[in-house]
Amino acid sequence: MADLPSIGFIGLGAMGNPMSGHLVAGGCQVSGFDIDAGNMAKAVGRGVTQATSASEVGSNAEIVQLCLPSMAVVELTIDALLTTLQPGSIIVDHSTISPDLAESLETKCAAKQITFLDAPLSGATQGAEAGTLAVMVGGDEAAYQRCLPLFEIIGDHVFHLGAVGNGQCMKLCQNLILVSTLTGLLESRQLAESVGVDTAKFLDVMDACLAPKGVLAITRPKLVDGTIDNTINGIEMITKDITLVRKLAE
Repeated sequence: MADLPSIGFIGLGAMGNPMSGHLVAGGCQVSGFDIDAGNMAKAVGRGVTQATSASEVGSNAEIVQLCLPSMAVVELTIDALLTTLQPGSIIVDHSTISPDLAESLETKCAAKQITFLDAPLSGATQGAEAGTLAVMVGGDEAAYQRCLPLFEIIGDHVFHLGAVGNGQCMKLCQNLILVSTLTGLLESRQLAESVGVDTAKFLDVMDACLAPKGVLAITRPKLVDGTIDNTINGIEMITKDITLVRKLAE
């Protein structure tokens, strides 16, 4: 990874932590930051160099990857990065945000001669740990090509979808299908239980039929042990994503 000597990673939670570790293992020099000390310590254990702030990450990186929980945090983080990033740098946002915000951030970054790519992910924490994420990228072709080696470290399916915002649009389409499928799965389980079919048998049947196996792979353990409410980052994340889908459709 000699052509990408300085990588920054901000947001070292359930997704960002293993992703940053894969980048280190792939030969990248990674400077990272997370407001949670536990997340930061875990990333350091994976070989990430600790920074004390987002702006410090920007001062030491040519390409900065973000994996953050909300649009507000993404905006604040990019504002901090723009105070220290050098012209010609690239910001890659793996967070799920609105396409409109992605376009606005592209404009803001361009004013500082910095390229912005939206690159949301699919595959959940299992995919992040395994390095098998799907990466949906919108933005400049040259910047995409420059970042492609990074994307290929964290994922095994990488798609360049055109302009900034298109990555987010595709992620929201995927989330709509995912949440709709999960809702159907939960309601179907309740129906099966109402006539005396237990959860284990229900899941065995669904796994042998046309039910999407990706959703079953994520939800099966949580359905069995009763922790399904925590699936797919919880109700808050689902609500945020469906709200973004509604806004996109309006």
